[in-house]
Amino acid sequence: MKKKSKKMVAAIVITILVISYFLFYMWIGFSISSGIPFIMKVGLLVIPIGLIVLMVSLLFERINEIKEEDKDDLSKY
Repeated sequence: MKKKSKKMVAAIVITILVISYFLFYMWIGFSISSGIPFIMKVGLLVIPIGLIVLMVSLLFERINEIKEEDKDDLSKY
């Protein structure tokens, strides 16, 4: 496996793990949300969704950096 591919796989795996953590957090929050105010329920939904969107956008940026890494290394010499 190429070094470039290993970096991509690592970024994707870490993103999947973090997203699954956020989804678990949302699930736990909603499973015990019977007595909490509405604003906290909204927070339990909006904050993790925002973080998931952020993680996906950062993943795309990282993949683009990995793809362009060879071009940048050649320009240094």
